[in-house]
Amino acid sequence: MKVLLIADEEDFIEKATAKLNDNGFDVITYRWLLKAMDNVEEIAPEVIIVSAASYPRHWKTLVSFVQTGLSKIVPKVILYIQRSLDDEEIKKTEALNICGIFNSIDENGLNEMLDLISDKKSKDYSLIFTNPKTGAFVTGKILSYENDVISFEPDLPASVSALPEDQKITQATLKNKNSIKYISAKIVSKINNSQKIKLQVI
Repeated sequence: MKVLLIADEEDFIEKATAKLNDNGFDVITYRWLLKAMDNVEEIAPEVIIVSAASYPRHWKTLVSFVQTGLSKIVPKVILYIQRSLDDEEIKKTEALNICGIFNSIDENGLNEMLDLISDKKSKDYSLIFTNPKTGAFVTGKILSYENDVISFEPDLPASVSALPEDQKITQATLKNKNSIKYISAKIVSKINNSQKIKLQVI
């Protein structure tokens, strides 16, 4: 798999490239974001990892550009951000169809980077999603996460009580201390008056 890495931080480039190479990825690195945009169609990467810290104003332009479908492959875009995001920032990155975010280049953070590329699931995630009927955030804890089925206990059962089974959830965020991943899911069952729900990732 071809990965385009766009960053201007030596430590990040060195560690991310080594981790990607060790796991069999073909890595192409650019330090100039605009130059990478000029060549992205020719490179045709399946994944782009871009440092938002290196390009705080231009990474959004890159994301919008590569998602226009000008190249044969619309790449998966992953952001490296050296801090946690608030809910408003998460919603903005979600709207841009970012695949996920990681914010550390220690061993855990680099493993999260690999998980985002390969869509592996971590048991250490928490879940927050937008109720499609009310627009309110639904928070709670994940009880189990296996075979793309999430058993979820909402903090406020009333926040999901009006949602029917088969309800599609289009704005859901899985978070842990090193990364953020955006998913869609549907409710497959509700237990004990919405004390617990099961979600199928789709």
